[in-house]
Amino acid sequence: MALLGIGSPGSTGTAIVDGTTHALDGAYGNWISYKETGIMYLSHATFDPATTDAEMISPGIRGPWVNGQKIVVGVHIVAAEGTGTSAAGFQIEGSLDGKTWVRIGSELSADLNPEAAANAIHLFTVDLSDYTLPWYRLTMNDDTHDLDVITFKFLVTGVNSDYAEGVALEGTGTSSLIGGIGADPS
Repeated sequence: MALLGIGSPGSTGTAIVDGTTHALDGAYGNWISYKETGIMYLSHATFDPATTDAEMISPGIRGPWVNGQKIVVGVHIVAAEGTGTSAAGFQIEGSLDGKTWVRIGSELSADLNPEAAANAIHLFTVDLSDYTLPWYRLTMNDDTHDLDVITFKFLVTGVNSDYAEGVALEGTGTSSLIGGIGADPS
């Protein structure tokens, strides 16, 4: 099964090898922090994967950002068309080492139906109240159906802003933050 990370902005995807590729590796890509009415959420540049029958993997979510909290995760299907499948699974996974992953709870959705939901946002509540793992990630299309033509963005909100170290600010293109409040002033 092919795993495809977001990679660098404008990339059409970078292969991820479970057990080898760490959540901090460039293949995963980076989150960008946005604020809307004072609420911070994470997303990334619109992703247009070259391999549409792979399992799509989000950038790594650091445990201190979300441990012990209820968060909202999702996917914004920007565009989708074609004759591919009408089902794509969506889940959150956790890891102790940033390389080996296991599903957290049950699958969030077994049928996102991306081709019928272009320009739609799918959101799910995830209760991590009892979790204290170092890493998490989102995955879409774990059953590796051919999604044909799709562009999308993963989403995360409910991040503990006191621990948002390493999240780039909208428009800065940098991942250098101190305590999660603004760009590094040095």
